[in-house]
Amino acid sequence: MAKNYSNRLLELRSRKNDINILQESYGYKGYTIDSYKQFIKMASESNDIQNYFIEAMAPVDDIYTKNTYKEADRVKNQLDKIKTSSLNFEYEYQGSVSNNTHIKAHSDIDVLVIIDRYIALEHPLVPSNPYQGNPIDDLMELRLTSEKYLTSAFPQADVDCSGAKAIGLSGGSLRRKVDVVPSNWFNTVDYDRTKLKHYRGIQVLDKYKKERILNTPFYHNFLLDIKDRNTSGNFKRIVRLLKTLKADSDQDISLSSYDIVAIAYNMETSKYYTGDKYILLLKNVYSYLNDLALMPSTARNNIDVPDKSRKIFNEASKYTGLTRLKDEVEELLKSLITSYGLSDYLVEYKAIAV
Repeated sequence: MAKNYSNRLLELRSRKNDINILQESYGYKGYTIDSYKQFIKMASESNDIQNYFIEAMAPVDDIYTKNTYKEADRVKNQLDKIKTSSLNFEYEYQGSVSNNTHIKAHSDIDVLVIIDRYIALEHPLVPSNPYQGNPIDDLMELRLTSEKYLTSAFPQADVDCSGAKAIGLSGGSLRRKVDVVPSNWFNTVDYDRTKLKHYRGIQVLDKYKKERILNTPFYHNFLLDIKDRNTSGNFKRIVRLLKTLKADSDQDISLSSYDIVAIAYNMETSKYYTGDKYILLLKNVYSYLNDLALMPSTARNNIDVPDKSRKIFNEASKYTGLTRLKDEVEELLKSLITSYGLSDYLVEYKAIAV
């Protein structure tokens, strides 16, 4: 069935915009989504397929991203009030907002709350002054104290304390969902050698299992930034496009945002070297996804996420998600070629300004 890209374009614009913030920013109370062309560079005045394609690759406007961080700061300012000489911590961010691959004006943001009582070390590093306390008990204290205070500090908001790894705050006076993630630093051998932050990991508390899970969000973002610089921004354009296609699909595409980033990351860098030939870029993405779907499962299931922490296709349902995502890309590619009136030969040369 042919996709209705006019409806998808409306959904995309609603997802990537907040009328209230635009009205506040521009002082224009009559703003509506129909006024969107005043604020963006469109591929076409009338062709919704072309506009959908270009706008899906574009980053969320910095107006909204700044507001996301502003809402996170409100939560941090409240958490600062529980700091004592014996319970101190610092903050970092992780997730799609922190690496500019988010596709929503109202994107969630993860605030890492990193306790300062101890630092975990990767083997074979040995602490010069071994910690005598209990790291799990310390993180549980941080978690439970945070839950109690945030529930009181944001009485109109929904403060969800049921998550294993995060306290979720949304609604009330908050314009964004903010996830508070108690954790501790994890110094890797590479960090110990170089003191470069991107090599530093964190351990996140699971409050039900009473265990810590190792994450490397800074290394993940570092790798994405290198890939994006090496492809003149085309890597993150494709990540946003694939996430948008998943969001607008009529089918359930069982791939997480993290999975989609990893799939795009594993496409050969040279295939991103298309300059402003974005339809050729989309053609390369389709060919890559098709090859990925057709390769033997033993090979596909051995492909890593960027930081090598796990395999991408670690669940059977992800193969179905891959094939459905591939079909979305194929349909968009065919629709674009038709809308521009291109032959397969001319696809190689069609430039589009973004």
